[in-house]
Amino acid sequence: MKTQIKSLLFICSLLIAFIGKAQTEPARVSFTIKNPSLKNKLIGFSSYNTQLQKITGGYGYGLNALASHAVNLPTPVYVYQEKNGKRELFCVVTQKDDGKVFFINQSYEITREQYLDFARAEMTQKQHEKIQDENSIESIAKKQGIKLVGVNIKGASWFPSMAHVRYELPWANDKQRGFSSPLSKTKNNYVFLPVGTKIYQCSDKFWDSNVKFTEKLLLTIEGSKDDYTVSLQ
Repeated sequence: MKTQIKSLLFICSLLIAFIGKAQTEPARVSFTIKNPSLKNKLIGFSSYNTQLQKITGGYGYGLNALASHAVNLPTPVYVYQEKNGKRELFCVVTQKDDGKVFFINQSYEITREQYLDFARAEMTQKQHEKIQDENSIESIAKKQGIKLVGVNIKGASWFPSMAHVRYELPWANDKQRGFSSPLSKTKNNYVFLPVGTKIYQCSDKFWDSNVKFTEKLLLTIEGSKDDYTVSLQ
């Protein structure tokens, strides 16, 4: 009997955790955008979190003439067209619009509150991008007067294989800077890094604290050169 009670309590705890997670995760909506005109259109999709008052996802898309595009994103989704460098809100897709088709040559009702939400989200996004830019390698190097040097990183063989490359910057103890991508002798990654940076080749995902990996120093950038080429081993 005690074992059955424990099992029941365990199942209930899992169910409560699942319900809690389902309530916190935003609902998603699937819809289709169609372009019935003979001109290509540049459109964009932004998922907006009403509680956080910011854009939490989305992307831009080049919609060809007479083409359609299927979308699946968290609600609500703000759909806009890029015109003369500006974003013009086209429609707002909510959960009740699941499965609908929207034509970009038609007009759809947008409430004043939705317009204001989109404007606030755009402003928040721009502020976030500004902070990210101020914390970028280029911005910090410029502030500290440290020279940036080009580094061409190549793979070890003619066939592409996944490479994990870590940067150790001269001003920070951040051990999770770098990239992971397929590299070969012909498929390279060209980056600009500050003088004093150490570049390591890692055996696995260096950014994952749960993964054990080894690494080997490939290069320490010096100011005497303006361009480096380094091959993985």
